[in-house]
Order: sequence, then structure tokens, then C-alpha cells
Amino acid sequence: MKSRRNGWILLLFLIVGAFLGGLLGKVLGSYAPFLNWSSPTYGISPPFCINLDMLSLTFGLTLRLTVAGVIGLILSYFAYRAL
Repeated sequence: MKSRRNGWILLLFLIVGAFLGGLLGKVLGSYAPFLNWSSPTYGISPPFCINLDMLSLTFGLTLRLTVAGVIGLILSYFAYRAL
């Protein structure tokens, strides 16, 4: 009987997989340039800033997918399923 998996663990796996995939893409990009092919960059540009004199908050988010990042996402999903 399989126990119910937690969605937060899946999210953690996917974030780590995307990070490691991007990192491997940077390291191996000179040997296999296709790993660094990327999508257009999506996000908030310029970042949203709130300045309250003694407190300043900046919110920003940028998303750029590469082939290596997508491979990392796929492998992390399979690792989660094997868990």
C-alpha cells in the first residue's frame, strides 16, 4: 500500500532538479552547447519596489528555461516517483 505523497516534496525535488540541471548546463555547456539553448526570459522587469523610508522591499522573479534545466526537471520528477 503506497502512502500519499506530499506536494511540497515534489516542489522541492523540481526546484533542486532545475537548479542542478542549470548548473550542469553551465559546466558542460562548452562541450555540449545545445544544453544552454534557452527559452525567452519571462518575469518582472524592472522589479517591483516599495520604499517606506526606513524599510525597502523589492520583489522580482525571472524564469528562463534551458535544455539542461528541463532535463533536470524530468530526472527529478522520476526520482520523486521512485521515492
